[in-house]
This record gives sequence, structure tokens and C-alpha cells, in this order.
Amino acid sequence: MREGRFWCLTGLMICVALSCAGVSRASEAKPEVKGTLTANGVTVELPYVYVYKEKKGFYDENDPTWKVIFVGKPIGERELDEHIWGAAYVEIGITKTAEFGDKPELQVYSQSLRLSADSGGNISGGTYPKLEIESTGPERFAGRIYHAEPQKIFDDTFQYDFRFSAPLSNPEAPLGAALPADGGEPGKAYLAWIAAIHAGDLDRLKQLVPAEMASQMEGDDAKDQLELMQLMTPTEVKILGGSSDGKTAILQVEGVMDGAKNRGEVTLEKKGDHWLPTKSSWK
Repeated sequence: MREGRFWCLTGLMICVALSCAGVSRASEAKPEVKGTLTANGVTVELPYVYVYKEKKGFYDENDPTWKVIFVGKPIGERELDEHIWGAAYVEIGITKTAEFGDKPELQVYSQSLRLSADSGGNISGGTYPKLEIESTGPERFAGRIYHAEPQKIFDDTFQYDFRFSAPLSNPEAPLGAALPADGGEPGKAYLAWIAAIHAGDLDRLKQLVPAEMASQMEGDDAKDQLELMQLMTPTEVKILGGSSDGKTAILQVEGVMDGAKNRGEVTLEKKGDHWLPTKSSWK
């Protein structure tokens, strides 16, 4: 759903961990899930379930398409379409398509798993699970997703059987209150950041971050990193709107990347008196 996501403003010159926004729900009705993942002979509890609808179908862009995620820890609604870190999970892609018959039917088109929280990677593909879906919305997505027999991919074996019911989440849901059309203080901070980067002005960048971060922007390495950031940062940026809960802000923006006008989304976190860009995605 989000193409070209990259962490262009974090980790290059700002080495600081910023907490994610709190978990939100698309509905006050509590998600429910029963079942477990058995991975290499060990039972893994995945007590959280989330479902969101993709903007485009898998086989045909007009096909209704969903992602269902069973996971071992709570995930912020706006983080659902990103890679899941530090948790076991099962992620299933489901679409309603006529690709394999005369009329649209529900089909699994992807399966991705991490078998333990400390696993170094995920498993994709293999035999797809069976579906017994009772509802696809608009309020709730519910049913059963399961493997009737143990599965084996390379050296790993697994089997799962989940019965669940969950409200549909929205990875692009507004965060807190709407910002002014110009993005308010977060918008001003982002535009100032963009201007300083393209000006190649380290001194201006230092004024836009807390003192402890500014002290890290010294020497030839900082200059080299600034040049890299210039290549990864859009030009002709306009703020289209946004929302904020006071600690995190989400801006909808427009800018030129690689000679083409694109729209994107930028996340900023409040650090002291400063709004710091931490993440961006462009489509």
C-alpha cells in the first residue's frame, strides 16, 4: 500500500530512538482471536489480531483486498502496513477475485510468518491456509484461517488455526486533531528542515534539533551524510494537510522526487521544543 517507504531522515544524522504513537482502534468493539501458532514443536501465542483493507487489489486493482495479522504484541494502527519487528506473527493476504473462476471468490494471495519474537527473519510463501470467512465488513472482518496439516518450509515446521473477529483498521487514520492547512508548527519545522538540507547548511540544521543532537553534526562525516540526505529529500515541497496528537504529527505533502511530482506522508516527533522528521513515504 505504501510504495517507496524509506527512513530518509532518521539514522543519517539523528541517532535517537523515538517512541511510536499509541495503539488505536478503528472501532471500540474489542478484537477477538482464539487459536495458536505451533512453530517447530513450540506453541506460540498470538493474542492480537488486526485487519485492514488495501487500496488496490492483488490480481486486479479493483478486487477487494485485505491483510489479516495475528501478532504477539500490540501494533499501532498507523504501523500496520509496515514490517513488524520484535514479535512473532502470521500475516495473510486475502482478496476477492474472479481470477480463478467465473465469479469472485475469496482467495489467499500471500502468507508471511515469523515463528518467534527473536527470529532473525520471516518465512513467506508455502501452501496457503484454508479460509472460512463469515464477514468482510464493513464493520468487522471475521472467520477462521487455518492449516489442517503441519507445514514445512526449508528447516521450519508450523501449523496454525485462528478463529477471529476484528474491526477494520485504517493505517492512514488521522492522528489526534487536524492541523491547519499549512501543517502548523510541524509543517513549519519540516519546511525549514527541507530548506536547510538543500542549502547544504549544517549550521541551520543544528538550530532545528536539540543541543545533544546538534553536537553530533560535526566533521567530514556530517558533511557526507548531508550530501546523501540532499539526494533523498524532495524539492518543491508543499504541505497539503495533516494531524497531530501533540507528540507525533503526520503531514500529507507533495514534492518532486527524481524529476517527478509525487505525494507522500511525513512523520514528525516532538523532541523538547523541536519537531523532528523521523519517517517518510512517497507514492
